[in-house]
Amino acid sequence: MKHTEKGQSKAPSQRQLRVAEEIRHVIAKMLSQDELFIEGLKPAFTMITQVTISPDLSYATAFVETIGDTDADEQIKLLNLHKGAFRYRVGKAVRLRIVPDIIFKADKRFAVSEHINQLLNTPQVRADVEKEIEEEF
Repeated sequence: MKHTEKGQSKAPSQRQLRVAEEIRHVIAKMLSQDELFIEGLKPAFTMITQVTISPDLSYATAFVETIGDTDADEQIKLLNLHKGAFRYRVGKAVRLRIVPDIIFKADKRFAVSEHINQLLNTPQVRADVEKEIEEEF
C-alpha cells in the first residue's frame, strides 16, 4: 500500500483510469449517435473530454467542452438534469458492482490554455522573451 503525505493526492489506479475511459466512451457514444433526446441539448456541439472517477468508483465527473457559440453552462445543466439516463446506460454497458453517480462539469483546461497563450503573445512578454534569448547567445 502506497502512503501519501497529507494534502497530496494519490494518482488514479489503472482500474480507475480504465473504468473512467469506458464511461467516457459510453457517454460520448450516446451523444454522437443521438441515442438520447433532450430538448435543448446540442449533442453535435458537446464533447466529453475526460472522465475522472473516485477511488471507490462511486462518483464519476464527466468534463464537458462545447464547440462554437453553444452555451456550455446550459448544456451542462441539461446533462446534469438527465444524468440518470446516462447512469442507466453506463450501468448496462460497463460491468460494475456499483454504477457511479455521474456529475457533468465544464472543462476549463482549454480556456486556461488559450488565456495563457494570449498572455504569452502580449508585446511585453514577447519583448522579455526575446531579450532573454539575446542575452543567452
